[in-house]
Amino acid sequence: MTGAIRVLHLAAHLGGGVGKAHAAIRAVDPRAADHAYILLEPARDRRYADAIIATGARVIEAPAKEALLALLAEADIVQIEFWNHPRLYEALARLPLPQGRYLFWSHISGLAPPLIAEALTEAADIFVYTSACSLVRPAKGDLRVIGSGFGLDHPPKRRSRRGALRGGYLGTVDFVKMSPDFFSIVDAVEGPDFEIAVYGAFDPEGGPARAHAAMRHPERVVMMGQTDDPAEALAGLDFFFYPLDREHFGTAENALVEAMSAGLTPLVLDNPAERAIVTDGVTGLVAGSVEQCVGALTRLLAEPRLREELGDAAALEAARRFRPEVSRNAFAVAYADLMARPRHLPDFAAVLGAGPLDWFLGSFPKGATIAEGKPSKGSLRHFLDCFPKDEALNRRAGAADEADGREK
Repeated sequence: MTGAIRVLHLAAHLGGGVGKAHAAIRAVDPRAADHAYILLEPARDRRYADAIIATGARVIEAPAKEALLALLAEADIVQIEFWNHPRLYEALARLPLPQGRYLFWSHISGLAPPLIAEALTEAADIFVYTSACSLVRPAKGDLRVIGSGFGLDHPPKRRSRRGALRGGYLGTVDFVKMSPDFFSIVDAVEGPDFEIAVYGAFDPEGGPARAHAAMRHPERVVMMGQTDDPAEALAGLDFFFYPLDREHFGTAENALVEAMSAGLTPLVLDNPAERAIVTDGVTGLVAGSVEQCVGALTRLLAEPRLREELGDAAALEAARRFRPEVSRNAFAVAYADLMARPRHLPDFAAVLGAGPLDWFLGSFPKGATIAEGKPSKGSLRHFLDCFPKDEALNRRAGAADEADGREK
């Protein structure tokens, strides 16, 4: 297939990791102008949308239904940027989608809630995961893996040691992502003075802030707040401390990959997404328990040669695997394969369900209360914000609130 392939991306928005991934891929794509992005919500953070437009691709925000359907019909391939966003479910299940070739790129792992609806992988022409960890899911269809996390374009040099060692964490400062044992692991280390710089916006009344205040050695953790320059933050570190919650739903782990590209040895727990990125004893340290994580952190602090050797290997691995050119080329293969197939009329409602409560429970089959709000994206509260008059959702919310009141 040598001619232009018109790819239309359907996304709820282009914030966070999704927007960052697409901005990086389009920046190295000589055919960026063949791509267009429909956003189901107006862009709130325009950084990545503007970066994509600068490559020659188009971004269309919240078009009217008729215009949206016309754009879908004109496309050679429709790429669904998938995660459990209420507006995306609404578009897939309620729009009279035209015949087409539908590729899904899933930005959630589906291993823990939010789940990926059963049979959605078969309903798609090609279903692409962002991490190989998702391949353990029982699923059928044309399944592929194309990464969405990339190293820094200009990674900083690892700092020359001076004074106390400094590790760092960069990302979501909330126990929806961080391990709830994050602060107790730091507290449990017996050894030289060190500190962990935590970069990311945080609630001063939230769980991490309370756990920090309760530490025996609170001076070991410095809450740095939000940074707009991860390269600068990473440049001030000796290693990367990244223990995550056992049921987090991330896949690409941009911060982890960026830290590796900067030559920082990562220390992670053996969650599926992290295991797909870090090889224990080769490109970092992977701990199987809290106790092992304490021991691994103690080793990193005590063994400069270990930090240097693993950090060098991590940088080489990031330069080999985690580059936007690798993902661009993999998508080119998928697009060419898809163009050899006929268009068809999809029926995603048969897989996802007809209404908002069906869509929510498909991601959280055991339900979730409004009070939990974990995760906030795709939570019952999020669905209610999008569909405030839906009776089934409101009944579910009322029951959840009542149950939460009883538990208190």
